[in-house]
Amino acid sequence: MSKRRRTKSERTRFREKLISFIVLLVVSVVWIIPLLYMIGTSFKSDLELQLHPDTLFPTSWSEWTIEHYYGFIVREGKIDNMPIWMLNSLWSTLATVGLTVLVDLLTAYAVVFLRFRGKGTFMKFLLLWMAVPSVIGTAPSFALYSSIRNALDITGNTETYIYIYFWIILPGITGIFNMLLMRNFFDSIPKDIIDSAKSDGASNFAIFRRVGCPLAKSTIMLIILFTFTGSWNNLLWPQLLLAGGDSYWNTITVALTGYTGGSAWGANGVAMATSVFALIPIFVVFVITQNKMIDGLATTGVKG
Repeated sequence: MSKRRRTKSERTRFREKLISFIVLLVVSVVWIIPLLYMIGTSFKSDLELQLHPDTLFPTSWSEWTIEHYYGFIVREGKIDNMPIWMLNSLWSTLATVGLTVLVDLLTAYAVVFLRFRGKGTFMKFLLLWMAVPSVIGTAPSFALYSSIRNALDITGNTETYIYIYFWIILPGITGIFNMLLMRNFFDSIPKDIIDSAKSDGASNFAIFRRVGCPLAKSTIMLIILFTFTGSWNNLLWPQLLLAGGDSYWNTITVALTGYTGGSAWGANGVAMATSVFALIPIFVVFVITQNKMIDGLATTGVKG
């Protein structure tokens, strides 16, 4: 009887593993095919793009080319704006990441370790606001952006784009999800550690700097990855703010929309090559943060 139960249990586990494997395989294929198509198309010649636009890779070795990667920098004999657009995305993303980590650390520490009136109401408001789809806040945010811009009478080119990028960065800083991740981590720190530091005469800021921040390294890495990816790939909000302006100030995601639906095969190749370049920063950040990211997922209660 025990053998039958054991055999049945083994069969059940085998079926569960098989189903999980099939699901993961299908999901992996769905995700990897567009990636392979992007990479393969970036190496196709203009003629290959016209004759075989639907193949993953060039159909012959003679049709492999790096001309579209050259077109990322130089187009029609002139230095293209693509590298500038990459830098625009990079500095705004790095600013968003740095400010987000700082704000989330301070807010989460205050919520967990400091006593102040209305803490419970504050947390309920954050959870309620988190449930609201972000797209709903787009119209009110744009109206507020326009009203403040008109009130300040911002007309100069440089001043205009400093103001625009401030508003591009702002939503990433005020995100609630990352703050809750940090809160969950701080909440998992044994209270004895904090009490011991206080008994030694450490101030709240000293505890935050010497205890909280060093212990939160894994969660910080997790937030860096989430924030960097979200900010780097952001399209709707920057496109709305940058519409109709000087294209020199575009982000890379906004710039790439100018290549979609075009009839020039070379432009499609350059768009794919640019997309490959645009993946590099995300890949680098993932490689840097991956080891700590697993620990961060475990300590914040996020499950994959």
